[in-house]
Amino acid sequence: MPRPPATQFSSLTHLIQQTAEKRHLVASETPLTATVVASFLDRIEFVETINAALTWDQSQWRVSPGNLGKAIVLLPFIHSGSRLPIYSIFEHYQGMDMDLLFTPEVRPEWLTRDAFSCFLDRLFAAGCEHLFTSLALRVYTAFSIPFHPVLHGDTTSISLYGAYEGSEDSLPMAPTICLGHSKEKRNDLVQIMLGQVCDPHGIPLITTIRDGNEADCTWNTAIIQRLAELDPLSHTDAIYIADAKLATAPNIRKLLENNFQFVTRCPANFSDKVAARVTRAAYEAGAWIPIGSYQDTDKDTLETYDVQEFTETTDGGISCRFLVFRGNHRRDEFETDLLKKREELVAVLKGVTKRRFACETDAQRALEEARKILRKHRLWKVELSLETLVTEKNSRGRPGKNPRPTIQVTEWVIRAGEPQLQQKVYLTELRKAESFVLMTNVSQENAPAREVLRLYKEQKRVEDNFSVIKRPTMVDTLYLKKPERITALVTLLAVSLLIQVVIRVLVRRNLDALPEPPGLDHGCKPLIRPGLKKILRFIEYYSIVTIAGERWFRCISPDHEKNLGIWLKLLEFDVGV
Repeated sequence: MPRPPATQFSSLTHLIQQTAEKRHLVASETPLTATVVASFLDRIEFVETINAALTWDQSQWRVSPGNLGKAIVLLPFIHSGSRLPIYSIFEHYQGMDMDLLFTPEVRPEWLTRDAFSCFLDRLFAAGCEHLFTSLALRVYTAFSIPFHPVLHGDTTSISLYGAYEGSEDSLPMAPTICLGHSKEKRNDLVQIMLGQVCDPHGIPLITTIRDGNEADCTWNTAIIQRLAELDPLSHTDAIYIADAKLATAPNIRKLLENNFQFVTRCPANFSDKVAARVTRAAYEAGAWIPIGSYQDTDKDTLETYDVQEFTETTDGGISCRFLVFRGNHRRDEFETDLLKKREELVAVLKGVTKRRFACETDAQRALEEARKILRKHRLWKVELSLETLVTEKNSRGRPGKNPRPTIQVTEWVIRAGEPQLQQKVYLTELRKAESFVLMTNVSQENAPAREVLRLYKEQKRVEDNFSVIKRPTMVDTLYLKKPERITALVTLLAVSLLIQVVIRVLVRRNLDALPEPPGLDHGCKPLIRPGLKKILRFIEYYSIVTIAGERWFRCISPDHEKNLGIWLKLLEFDVGV
């Protein structure tokens, strides 16, 4: 092995001597994202709000309830891995400059498991969901964000990974932790239902944690009541948007009783199958009106829509607009998928018809099985029949002796005709694939068809939030011991989401205000309408190093070091320039 250069060796020797003489320095490093979030929490008075709502026994807790909550809210910004570990919380704060994150003094060793468990119990008892809403509403004034009374509601299941222990003395409003089925078809996950109501920016105003098996229609009933009690909405013409589970007669009546407008997808069985009636009427009339194209934010494909509109009276005498939309991209996808399905059918027929059976009973059984398989391919009609084949074969005999006698062999084969597309079924399936029905009570003057479509499509804001908050989370079993603690914990994680959305709103707003987009993207490319994950990834390049009370910024990417001042301006920090 080559010997290291003399200068390198001397430098290393000098460092070793310093270590032996205890002349080393202690440095702490704090992510810039955590510092920004701590500042934003201070702007909405997070700590003060929690402290006012909860009693604090200072003989038991060295840290106030508000700062205990702040320590949990900051965790997703300190640990940026694929899984969020919510255990041994004090370890994540070791090596941090705590003065940048907390006021008054908070030390990592004061963040104990017992303090967090008691805090979560009391946070639930204080009404954590209502505290969340009060904090969320402060965002608008603290960051000068205009409030738009257009609200999107949706639910999702969420699992926290750890050992659950049942609790018989849970409080009445605590959710039931139950087994459920995930999208991965796993039925062994212990889960709860997370519900959120967001504004058009994606800012969550309401967060609820409910039973893992609670029906969405029931959840919407409670949410409508919560919205009616919110002060900003009692003085405005609010529009509530949700998926098809909103559309029940009781929910529609409740919306109208509280003077809410709504937009939702009309389910197939609603009001004597009104969706099927208006869809059939639209295709019979053929009076489609093109309304242009629409592009989802995460897709490159433009969908061009046509629409026809009807006014119908639903059960209970409620008059609503029903808009039948037809999309060209959905039609193209259906036709492409149709070709694939035909190829699959041909492959099935090929496998069925190449077999030969020596027993008629076996052939009949195979024929019935083939017919069952073909029922899954209901778009085509295929004639299947059983054919008997009689062939002559020479029997085996000894060569040189008597000639081999000829014998008859009977076999059975399945014959298949050419697949015939069933036009009636095809048209029905095509209509299902390319069209859908939205129902609303918003007047045509206030919201033409294209605007109704845009409002409904922005439902994706809630889904985007779910993709962030459903990051796999490993939790200390002490925090899973009671459903109340789980409710309080998930509510705090929703506060983390709230601040992340505020970051996205500020960055996009200030980017749009610039004369031209700055080259903040990879390769110095212009940064245009960045998503939340990209914004956080760039901010995570920076940290604050503290040595002997002095602080410096550090960037792990030399290419992005020069962009720090721009990022601080986008986040609305005064950099003195």
